[in-house]
Amino acid sequence: MVDSYEDLEFAALYDPQNPWGPSDDFYLGYVLGAASALDVGCGTGGLLCRAREYGHTGELVGVDPATGMLAVALAKRDDIEYVQATAQEMDLGRRFELVTMTGHAFQELLDDAATRAALARFRAHLVPGGLLVFETRNPLARAWERWTPEHMSGTVRAPDGTEYAVELDVLGQPAPDLVEMSGTYTNRVTGAVGVDTGSLRFVAADRLRELLAEAGFRVEDWYGSWDRGPVTGSSPEIIVVAAAP
Repeated sequence: MVDSYEDLEFAALYDPQNPWGPSDDFYLGYVLGAASALDVGCGTGGLLCRAREYGHTGELVGVDPATGMLAVALAKRDDIEYVQATAQEMDLGRRFELVTMTGHAFQELLDDAATRAALARFRAHLVPGGLLVFETRNPLARAWERWTPEHMSGTVRAPDGTEYAVELDVLGQPAPDLVEMSGTYTNRVTGAVGVDTGSLRFVAADRLRELLAEAGFRVEDWYGSWDRGPVTGSSPEIIVVAAAP
């Protein structure tokens, strides 16, 4: 759903739709433990802002391609740096102790070429031994089969109080590891309807390990849930903690 987040109206709905949860607590621990952190696909900057609130005084930088998301992030506080770029193209000329990619943003890398390009950029922005931490949904759990209007419809209230009806649906699978989705947002005041489509990649665990190894990363931890359970056929996530060479 990257394109919709170019629009400030849609970007303003991100935080109400995605309140702080266990995944954020997981990542916050790593950010607070690093002297410098780069959050790729930072969205509205929630993770980095919380780190500042918890006393992080080091370098915090967020990267995101969407203008609307960055506008929301910049309005929150002025002591975090934000850069507009994609994961595959970012070039900050600096290295960090930690690189994160949260909110399943890794699944927007839709093929091996995009994944290789992003991993190369992550490595270029990490100090030797620095950590890359991200997650992707476990394809064996087949979460998309439950993404139906019956289960994925509801309402969300924007910061200005405007209420939107939201309906998400799966349009199909153009490839075995790709799921195409649609989101419909209806402004209940004006009746205006916004529709966006996008795809997510559900990369297999074995292929993910191969791509990380090709990029020179050493997997240090591999979790299937935010309480650090193992990756199994039914675990919802593949959570990666990998060290740069």
